[in-house]
Amino acid sequence: MKTELRKIFESAESDDRGLSPREIAAVINSIPAEERMARTEILAAVNGADGSDSPETRRAIAETLKHMELRTLDAREDRASFDRETEVRNLVAAAHSAILTPGSAGSSSAEEWRSLVPSLSEYRAISGGVASEGGYTVPTEISGKYIDALKAKSTFLRGLPEGSVIPFTSATFSVPQLVSSTGADYVAEGQAIPEGQMVWGEVKFTAKKIGEVQWASAEVLEDSAVDQRRVIADNLLRDASLKFDADAFTGSGANPIKGVLSQGTSTTLGAGKVTVTYDDLADAVARIEATNGTPSVVWASVDMAAALRKEKAAGSGVYQGGSPTDAPASTAWGLPILPSAFLPAKTVIVVDGSRVVVGVRRAATVRISEDARFDKDQVGFKLTMRMAGVSVAEATSVQIVKAAAS
Repeated sequence: MKTELRKIFESAESDDRGLSPREIAAVINSIPAEERMARTEILAAVNGADGSDSPETRRAIAETLKHMELRTLDAREDRASFDRETEVRNLVAAAHSAILTPGSAGSSSAEEWRSLVPSLSEYRAISGGVASEGGYTVPTEISGKYIDALKAKSTFLRGLPEGSVIPFTSATFSVPQLVSSTGADYVAEGQAIPEGQMVWGEVKFTAKKIGEVQWASAEVLEDSAVDQRRVIADNLLRDASLKFDADAFTGSGANPIKGVLSQGTSTTLGAGKVTVTYDDLADAVARIEATNGTPSVVWASVDMAAALRKEKAAGSGVYQGGSPTDAPASTAWGLPILPSAFLPAKTVIVVDGSRVVVGVRRAATVRISEDARFDKDQVGFKLTMRMAGVSVAEATSVQIVKAAAS
């Protein structure tokens, strides 16, 4: 309470009286205009049954001022906390090295870039832990972006809509599947609506950990002309995405993650058709649409992606995918074409991505330990993530097209 107000209340309390009109005016005039609630409460107390000249009214006004000051203090603390969080975010955003998030390829917008691993000075500024407890760690607000960066590096995840990558919190990941549904029919006026029948099943997956540790000497990190910490973290994330892609495409029942090639519908082209063409992709699109699916992406082996880029209209010599001086073919019938080295040669997959589900138990996280090899003065970089399975709702939603052998 302000000094002049404290004197007013101490004087009134020593005389065991209320506040005079002049004293009440001084109290009200000392209250900031934005504290309308406090002004209203004081006026209500003054105009109450006891009037302004009672000790009870004096105590009520003092209590009102106390609560007002507490609200002001809380507001200052909230503002200080917000300012600290804003400072950290600005510190991270200002990092000179960044990784592009998915959906922003080729964009220069600063809001679409995120630095995944801060520099050494930034580690010390925003670390949430100490070296003996695991070293400087990626702050929560940054590590949460790792799933976006993982999607940017993983050809498989990049082809799926956001709703198909599902975080989960238990040891197993259960995907409900509608096996069949029947019963809809025309209904005459006043007649009972027929009951439909739905048959449900589920596929359960167990979370599987993907991890890697890399080491770097303190001298390398201190003397490097580039942000070596970010480079190492970037490489760890790339290795993890490649490992996941390998199984997500071609994993069999013996692999930790079963791939789409083991779950889709395969079509092998006839003899002499040694490449997959745009017409073949159109047929695959039609097969998905025939089951009320919505094709969303084309995954292609490297050789078939090249063949599609080089495909020419019959007799014209004109590239089907557009002039090479403009841009290579990146779409087919409006669907993005994403090449992957993990697909077998002469293979193209057309997919309804909304019918493919991947579980994420723990997003990719990089942790750095300054003490793990204390005697060798080496810094350890560890990336771990836990993924759970690739579930395909129905085989017809994944159309696998294979060209004939040469």
